Amino acid sequence: MIKVSVIVPVYNGEAYIKLCLNSILEQTLKEIEIIVVNDGSTDETKQILEDYQNQYENKIKVITKENEGQGKARNVGMDLAQGEFLTFVDADDTIESNMLQQMYEEAKKHDADVVVCDYEEIIQGKKIRKKAIPQKTNNKKRDYIVSAAGPCNKLIRTELLMKDNLRFRETGIYEDISIIPLVGLYANKIAYLEEPFYYYYIRQGSTMRQEKFNPKLLSIYDALETLTKGFEDSGKLEEYEKELEYIYIEHLLYAATGRFLEYKEGKKEIGKIVQIIKEKYPNWRKNPYYKKQGMLFKINCNIFYLNNLFIIFVFEKLKNGIKKGISWKN
Repeated sequence: MIKVSVIVPVYNGEAYIKLCLNSILEQTLKEIEIIVVNDGSTDETKQILEDYQNQYENKIKVITKENEGQGKARNVGMDLAQGEFLTFVDADDTIESNMLQQMYEEAKKHDADVVVCDYEEIIQGKKIRKKAIPQKTNNKKRDYIVSAAGPCNKLIRTELLMKDNLRFRETGIYEDISIIPLVGLYANKIAYLEEPFYYYYIRQGSTMRQEKFNPKLLSIYDALETLTKGFEDSGKLEEYEKELEYIYIEHLLYAATGRFLEYKEGKKEIGKIVQIIKEKYPNWRKNPYYKKQGMLFKINCNIFYLNNLFIIFVFEKLKNGIKKGISWKN
């Protein structure tokens, strides 16, 4: 019996895919399968994967396909998964050797559909501990929905995804946010291990950290619309309306505005974001999750909501100066 299917999408990962696969092969939980989806790599990734598959033919399955993006690659992996549960590991990340054992046992112990663990961000060798589900309410499902946008530090019951036809978007980026909150919406029970089993490496040149404007950043709009439709289709939109509203506040008004501001081509998108928030959530400042956020988060949202580029520019200079530990001068 396969207890966990581990799905690894990879594109041009020759520099780090070995570290990733080795960390999965070293798992103390042995009843696992590793499904690697090679998304049209043009470097030596394919050869590396074939070598691993030949060496571990009973453990690793490699699928090579044309380049269609991470969302499609994850869906291909899901369709092949035979495990009772599945999880995702990005090709440039690694996991602790007992991660799957601990999470699987937690799932069985509590009959949970989803198990979440903490993680560490690693930036130029520096580790930063991150809580996956900060407690905002006394309801773990609600806390999960507003906190958990990424798939990689989660163990998910495979039947849950198949039964409710939960799929990643296959165009653009932000494919995670259109499905992962819905996993919590449909889950009967969510368990949480406050241990950093997952190691998330932040590298220069990623989609979110490029010097030039990437038009794929515009897919945030479609991703949120897909998520909204998912809430509507579930019949739980009214019950979880405040959670969806907060996702718009955090990922659109807070995060996307700052990301767009880094590029000349993105500045005009701030007005569009403000218009969306005005139309969908004119009373966003009353959102209970927003009200629990820190002062800098609130100032950030309110300044962008004003849509005055001079004020935004001054604020960003000041904020960046504070982050770097220096005083900002005119």
